[in-house]
Amino acid sequence: MRRPLLTLAAVLAFAFSTTSTAVAAEPTTMAAAFGTVPASSAASAIGDIYPSKWRDVPQDSVVDDWNMYNRECVSWAAFNVARHGRSAADYGDAKYWDDNARSHGFRVDNTPTVGSIAQTDYGTYGHVAIVDSVHGGTITVEDYNWTGDGHYLVHDVNISSYRYIHFYN
Repeated sequence: MRRPLLTLAAVLAFAFSTTSTAVAAEPTTMAAAFGTVPASSAASAIGDIYPSKWRDVPQDSVVDDWNMYNRECVSWAAFNVARHGRSAADYGDAKYWDDNARSHGFRVDNTPTVGSIAQTDYGTYGHVAIVDSVHGGTITVEDYNWTGDGHYLVHDVNISSYRYIHFYN
């Protein structure tokens, strides 16, 4: 009787150990999921013009004028939308931006243009960035928190990974 119990215990242990290792963890940052490609030479970056009152304090330590936490992609994007006389206030996590923009009458499509907001639902919160330039199958974007550390970055991403919100173009 002891041998069948040991066999059953071994089978169960194997089943649980392979189940737990077979499930891949979701990447913790957008950079981990999509990689980070240096910006092309065609980039004409607007630069890190994010106000120091949000940039020079710890990430997520204050709420900006659009009800977003500082040094997050949504705060950076909302700041840039506001610079052009539009508002993305209270749009929430990046994964909701396309739906919120549509409901406010803004065009959302699969065609990037300079100045549009690149948006994806991928991950827990999604991601938004500003399109700096379009070239071939990639775009150069400017964003905050791509690598999960709350910093500004200019880099290239694949066009097909995003939807594009046209707030002012």
